[in-house]
Amino acid sequence: MDAKQKKFLWISIGLSLAVLLIVVLLTFNEDTIIAIQQLNPLYLLLAFMIHMLAMCFWAARIVVMCRSLGYKVPFGHSLNMVCAGQLVAAITPSQIGGEPVRIHELYKANMPVADATAVVLIERLMEAVLMVLGVILAMGLFSFVYNNGEIPEGLIIAAWCGTAFFTGLLIILVAVMRKPALIKKLSLKIGGLFMKKMNPEKIEKITEQINDGVDQFYNTFKLFAGKAKWGLFIGFILTFCLWACEYSVASIILMGLGYPPNVLLSIVFQLIIAVIMMVPLTPGAAGIAELAYAGFYSLIIPSSVVGLFVVLLRMILYYSNIMIGSIASFRIVKREAANKKVIPDDA
Repeated sequence: MDAKQKKFLWISIGLSLAVLLIVVLLTFNEDTIIAIQQLNPLYLLLAFMIHMLAMCFWAARIVVMCRSLGYKVPFGHSLNMVCAGQLVAAITPSQIGGEPVRIHELYKANMPVADATAVVLIERLMEAVLMVLGVILAMGLFSFVYNNGEIPEGLIIAAWCGTAFFTGLLIILVAVMRKPALIKKLSLKIGGLFMKKMNPEKIEKITEQINDGVDQFYNTFKLFAGKAKWGLFIGFILTFCLWACEYSVASIILMGLGYPPNVLLSIVFQLIIAVIMMVPLTPGAAGIAELAYAGFYSLIIPSSVVGLFVVLLRMILYYSNIMIGSIASFRIVKREAANKKVIPDDA
């Protein structure tokens, strides 16, 4: 991790801790102490294990999608890249930093960059489709059924803005993906920024590589629509399992605190919070996430427990990602330093 990344990491952690401290101070009283004493740690352990199970589903999705294209990516390598991506996601706006990490690690597993990019992009497309459908339903339920005016209007506006932004981004992405010529033109323009001082022969060679890469990228998409569609189908099922695990963590923590799980409403809250976190305001949505969780969950649990709940939830969904991601990233750096290959050439 370079100096700039470390700076963003500390900014992200600092924002998160500052907002957590404010939330705790505003909600702390004698009932909070009682809630801490009655907290069942086994539920916290279960919540963490479910979170890690979600990472395993994510890794399995990558393995299956790559296998459907004819590439054998080890599950352990896939799991490590998923965990490492969580660290970068924690310090980048909209949590988009994990994608380059996964593309790089798939490339290190002897997978062409174009195919690796297609797999990672399709991952996001599947999640986007699932999330857009869920968010539209969630916003409808929350705005017209559950909302009784107790939640700050700013959060509702942010959620609708996030929904519009996320839906528009998905539509634009799908539209652009249908135009290979446009992708080539954009790729060459971006590449041209780095080729101004190169000699004509090298420029011609790189231009040819870009065109070939884009062609291979689209050929991979065609495979997912054809003989590799079984990987897409299983990948979508694993995507559902992944987010089912992630969105159950909050309900498990609620049970650990002695409150009903409120599964349906909790999922509605988290879907809305997810789109709020997608708006690129702070690194890893630090501070924004804490405020959103506190605002929404204050509707179903006493204010004295809200701060404690948010702290526990962020410990599992955010701080554990930083810790696990740091370990996974160290393994990658150690492998690169030793110049080892994930899959030998003769495998």
